Amino acid sequence: MDYLFELFKLLIPSGIVGATVYFVIQQYHENQEKIKALELRKQSKDHVNPTKIQAYERLILFLERISPDKLAMRSQNSKLTAQQHQMAMLTNIRNEFDHNLTQQLYVSSEAWKLVVQGKEEAIRIINISASKCEENASSFDLTQMILSVTAQLEHLPQKVAIEGLKREFRSRF
Repeated sequence: MDYLFELFKLLIPSGIVGATVYFVIQQYHENQEKIKALELRKQSKDHVNPTKIQAYERLILFLERISPDKLAMRSQNSKLTAQQHQMAMLTNIRNEFDHNLTQQLYVSSEAWKLVVQGKEEAIRIINISASKCEENASSFDLTQMILSVTAQLEHLPQKVAIEGLKREFRSRF
């Protein structure tokens, strides 16, 4: 009996010390893994941010470029009919949009919806303006009609989308 008692006196403290060492080492390894994960996240954040920033820049530039009033002025050509000018502007919008499709990877779904709505509204404004023009209207006539239609709007859809992108950008960075 004394022999068992002496054995327990040695085993219990040894077990406690062994368990303590095991838990301390396990905590140390977990902390090291967390530190490595934080360092990796910080490194990846440094690499992704310039790309994300560029995505916001490109989408704002896209929205500015497809704003119907600016697009009409920029693409006006006295040799074109109103219908040809309309088709040229719609092609320009679609090409610009296709060029910026991948930017949706770097912005939120809500921001991307704003961009798509801005594009769709630009197309709608151009089509409405073209439908109000005479059949033999010139490119200049279509430009004037687009300027007239956009002047009646309280807020251009592209400006609303740009403001939404700016708000999101400021909240993320």
